[in-house]
Amino acid sequence: MIEENLPDGYWVEAFQVDNKNSVGLVAYGLSSGDIYLYENVSTIKASGKRTLIQKLDGPVAMDQADITGNGMNDIIICFQYGNTMLDTDPEGGKIVWLENPGQNIDKKQWKMHYVGKSTAMHRLKVGHFTQTKRWEIIGLPIVGKPYDLLSPVPVILFRQPDNIYDATEWPHEIINQQFFHLIHDAKQFNDNQLDNLLIASSEGINWLYFNQNLRQWTIKHIGDGEQEQKQQTTYYGSGGIDMGRVGNDSFAYMPAVEPFHGNVISVYTKNENNSSEQAPRKRYVLDIYGNPNENGEGPAHHLVCADFDKDGDDEFLVALRGPSPNQGVYFYKPIDISRGLFAKWKVSDDSAARIAVADFDNDGFLDFATISYNVPGYYTAENPSINIFYNRFAQQMLPDKNEIQVLKQNNDLLFKVPRPNKALQYQELPFITMNGVVFSLAIVPPHSSRQVDNNTYIKVMDGIIMWTDSSKGSHQRVTQSRQLLSEPRTVVTLEIHSENQRIRTGNEGALLMIFKTPGNINDAQKIDDMKKVIIDNSLPESYPEDTRQLDFQFIRYDKLDSSAHFKDLEFYNMKGFRIDFIDNDEHICYIQLWAAGQGVNAGVHNHEKNTFCEVHVCIINGSGKGGMHYLNSSKEVYNPLTTPDSAFEQLVLPTFYEHGPLWDIDAQNKPVLRNDSTVVYPWHKWQAGINTSFNESFDIWVVFEFNSQLAILSASNQSTLPLPNESKQTFIPNMLNTFIAILIVYIHY
Repeated sequence: MIEENLPDGYWVEAFQVDNKNSVGLVAYGLSSGDIYLYENVSTIKASGKRTLIQKLDGPVAMDQADITGNGMNDIIICFQYGNTMLDTDPEGGKIVWLENPGQNIDKKQWKMHYVGKSTAMHRLKVGHFTQTKRWEIIGLPIVGKPYDLLSPVPVILFRQPDNIYDATEWPHEIINQQFFHLIHDAKQFNDNQLDNLLIASSEGINWLYFNQNLRQWTIKHIGDGEQEQKQQTTYYGSGGIDMGRVGNDSFAYMPAVEPFHGNVISVYTKNENNSSEQAPRKRYVLDIYGNPNENGEGPAHHLVCADFDKDGDDEFLVALRGPSPNQGVYFYKPIDISRGLFAKWKVSDDSAARIAVADFDNDGFLDFATISYNVPGYYTAENPSINIFYNRFAQQMLPDKNEIQVLKQNNDLLFKVPRPNKALQYQELPFITMNGVVFSLAIVPPHSSRQVDNNTYIKVMDGIIMWTDSSKGSHQRVTQSRQLLSEPRTVVTLEIHSENQRIRTGNEGALLMIFKTPGNINDAQKIDDMKKVIIDNSLPESYPEDTRQLDFQFIRYDKLDSSAHFKDLEFYNMKGFRIDFIDNDEHICYIQLWAAGQGVNAGVHNHEKNTFCEVHVCIINGSGKGGMHYLNSSKEVYNPLTTPDSAFEQLVLPTFYEHGPLWDIDAQNKPVLRNDSTVVYPWHKWQAGINTSFNESFDIWVVFEFNSQLAILSASNQSTLPLPNESKQTFIPNMLNTFIAILIVYIHY
């Protein structure tokens, strides 16, 4: 949820200030008139970050364009509407453009520049409708004059003047004054030369465009819209329209809300006898949501087409303002448009006046945002709010191009990964599964997010992740962060208690190791025999065959090291995984797994020959007492014959916990290195605990051996940050289960 308890709600639109900033939102209601810019919740680090752009009397519709030509998007908006479409303000219907202040965007309101007016101005579109050198605005009033719903509506073209700053009004002309009645919405698109409009009005769906050959405006009729309610409600025709692409056909189908503020969702498909884009189309009714109310209105208010699952075909979303049960957002997917066959499911229960579509979390998949419908005289939803719904298709599909490359290097897997701050898309790559626990490497691009749940545990290997903590049980919402290293000589959990079940990244992006358990870790079975540990190679089929055939098994360590200390010891090792950056082969870390039976000393050492910095993550703590034991100082001498166990500090690592640095750290928070670049450590070991309740119960842990040049301790680790208003919402169900629960909508004529 971005914001709740709004005074009203009507319009929401995705808005990018310039090509350097992430996509945010502009939202407002008709009554309060406060127009706010909301920054992208993936990037902000302050609570409730919104900026008042301007305050207008009854703002209705907006569009956006770089009017000034300075690379920053401005806003074009109409206002002073009146109370209702019947009781409109005869002096209103004004259009202004709001000048983007650039660097001072959060310090002052946007300057207004007058364009023109027409009573009851309800929708407007900015583009190039007759030429391509200057901006043009088409204004679409909903009615022609106050207290008159029957008169035709003028369609007006405003042309950009020579001087946009000093002009008292934009030159304008009436395109058409006789054809249209009760215009509720329009869809703008480009025919590869000029911008065109599909207009939803009492006449149904009509295509309005400027014919360059004839040098005149042309109207092509697409469909009549809803006609059966004409006697009952006096409303007929259409109230909302968009275009859906299927394959290479961008005009494959046109979904519509019908009639004005209607309850009918229909779709127009090409006629078999005439498949041209401008020909009349065959109409199918997909759904009827309830009955018209006492004002003759239904719950549907807006719809929008987009390719949400990246299969090359557009789906569409329908916004229902309410009341319940006809409230929320429905998702429609084409199955067979020649028969008007679509699948649908509900993806939100919140009142929706309009839908804004954008990739808000930068994962390569489109998300959507809604604002509740709260307009006195029509319908007022309870607790008006703004919500973002994140697309989960990204976690069900393989990416178009693998960000992570995998090679077989001897008997190891070599992963080559992009630097997270340069990653273009999210990718999560499972590579092994151990007794149901899936180990995955993940790249999360900057200003992105991904879903987490109670069975997800995350080790950060580069970058930073953030989330709103839901575990404190207090009313104060706190944002947590996690990065490569935690506080020295402490332990922290890899759990994520996220209020909206998502983590997000900032400018750095993140490289993650993700552990996904099949259930609650408290229910996990103890390992009393290493033969019961089952490890599968989980690399997808899209990766090289030799990498997928590589076998991983624990080997008892006395077969690898003949030292007397390890002879007949229940101590095991499994190699191995190397991770490098793909741009210059810079080494990040090497990963291997270890296992030890109860009471096993895994070997005291101080890395006198090692150049890496290691962090241990416990996968199973068999006794509940195992962990890292270390001497307090690297200057303390260790003698295996005389140094007692009591000299060691004990750092117990519960299941899915990691520890902070044990190595020495200098004033710059870097590892202290010897002259030969080895890392200065105190003597330390993994010491398995003893629990007499079990005859045997193994500890299993992962060791991350990081490049010492990258193992720099941050000034703040596992820190608390200011809180952004995050969305609690996600959408798009698991596609594997979609057709189990799906409703196939058979269409009637």
